Amino acid sequence: MTIDHRAELNSVIYGLFRAPGLDREVAASMVEAMIAREYFVDGPEAYARAITQALAQADPVTADIEPPYGETEVRAFLQLVNEELEKQKPWS
Repeated sequence: MTIDHRAELNSVIYGLFRAPGLDREVAASMVEAMIAREYFVDGPEAYARAITQALAQADPVTADIEPPYGETEVRAFLQLVNEELEKQKPWS
């Protein structure tokens, strides 16, 4: 998988170890933390790029880290995070 911001993607996936679920509310909360650079210090634009690149590829997004959720669930959650980032898009 070729992702310019693999560390940022892995940070998002690592956060799933503590996530109470993979719903939109959790995704929105994660995006708020990205915007505030709380736990996600690279800023929302870097995470958005990493997620967009990961979702565009067929390779497993959980290749480096295996969270307590399956690949399909993680991809669906990343899509929710991506949508929430697009709604706010604080970097444009």
